[in-house]
Amino acid sequence: MIQNHEQLRVTQEQIQRLEYALEELRRTSDRSEFAAQAPVVIEQIRRMRAEIDDYLGVREVESRG
Repeated sequence: MIQNHEQLRVTQEQIQRLEYALEELRRTSDRSEFAAQAPVVIEQIRRMRAEIDDYLGVREVESRG
């Protein structure tokens, strides 16, 4: 769970690295290899984005919407 700005920044950097890795995997692997490996990376990106949303209060605002 993100508790401060530094942790937010680190998480954002980690997401960026994972997105680059996912793009590289998509570019260099065949479809079956990508389909086998991508879901793990995608789930990690989604989990980190959810942590960022929680820290920034996005979910709270959306629930009031």
